Amino acid sequence: MGPRIGYKKLAAVGVAAVVGVASTIALTSGSASASPVFGYSGYGIGVEATGGVVNSGPQTVSTISCTTNSSAKMSNDVAAANVNNQAIARTVRTDTHAFNNKNGNGVTSNASAVDIKIGNLLHLTGVKTTTTAVYKNGKLSYTGNTTFAGVKIGAVSVPSLLKPEWNTKVAVPGLGYIVLNRVGGVKSASGIYSYAQAVVVHANVKNKYIPEGVDVAILKTRAEIAKPAVGVVIGDAYVTKANVDKLVVSGPTSYQATCKGTEGKTIRASVGEVVIPKVAYVGAAFTTKNGYQNADKAAVNFTSHVAGVKVGNLAIGAINSSAAAWKSKDGGYGVKSTSSIASISVNGKVYPVKTGENSTLDIPGIAKLTFNQVVRQQRYIAVNALVIDVYSLNTKVVVGHSAAGVIG
Repeated sequence: MGPRIGYKKLAAVGVAAVVGVASTIALTSGSASASPVFGYSGYGIGVEATGGVVNSGPQTVSTISCTTNSSAKMSNDVAAANVNNQAIARTVRTDTHAFNNKNGNGVTSNASAVDIKIGNLLHLTGVKTTTTAVYKNGKLSYTGNTTFAGVKIGAVSVPSLLKPEWNTKVAVPGLGYIVLNRVGGVKSASGIYSYAQAVVVHANVKNKYIPEGVDVAILKTRAEIAKPAVGVVIGDAYVTKANVDKLVVSGPTSYQATCKGTEGKTIRASVGEVVIPKVAYVGAAFTTKNGYQNADKAAVNFTSHVAGVKVGNLAIGAINSSAAAWKSKDGGYGVKSTSSIASISVNGKVYPVKTGENSTLDIPGIAKLTFNQVVRQQRYIAVNALVIDVYSLNTKVVVGHSAAGVIG
């Protein structure tokens, strides 16, 4: 059975997505009210494999993200979730939802499977996992738990593991080991998130089901609640992203995003160089993010910095961009963006750098350049310092992307 509700990311990713994100924010941000809001986020994932030569990516995803809507919810189900062409989990269902009721403000995420099986090495039935993060009466807390109807390791049933303690580690001969009912939570000045995973498989023994060195999280949930604030800060930044038509062929590189800020700390993501095969070479680059949200003010700032770019005979000097958004408890708010490009040349011929928003320069036979590409919405702004449309390759390269916004 396929997903009933599609998976969407709220954070802006690429030029086309910027418009969609801005539209989403306009629908959910409301007026410039000073009333405190909560930030709700969470997800449920059926199966996700990492490490070694296998990376399945998350399957059977249900998620809510960067929202102030206490009624937000999503669910998903699938007949079988696979890793390495093996049906690891069957009849999988995930759901996540926000709430505002007598229990407080929070998020609950659930995941279940009728059957989890790895050959004749491990067999789990009637698996249910859940986690909740909540804010009530000024206090943050979380819960998480997994239960099983049946647990069989090899040919041996183990009834003592039907309701395992948190983070119970069990050896599985011929596979490695598993961790049952993996639960935890992290509290910060701005909120709390919790996680619960039914079983995490560590395949450190050669077997025919899961490649050695691969970890598989089965029925993975997360719930997050941000404390009351004047708004929820969002945004993202990346150095480059390249598309051929609608196909992403590279990036986004040095990508950073946020759904509640960084508690005022500046976080930097650097890369020595980026090579986009047959398209471009990008020198040393980095992005930064800094944001916070509290009862008095919410503010966020993203930046992107690139030493230089070469696309065939086209050479471009240092490229920078930034985006910022803020809102205060008195209802005031603002957004701003900047971008700059040091120089442009082709085979030694220098071309002018235009500074106006959405300005363009056509270099015949080489590329079309769009400078300072900006999209605005109420309390949201996104900027691409440079967009290069390479004629010969039918390729679009975005360089120096920054976006910032405040919801609520």
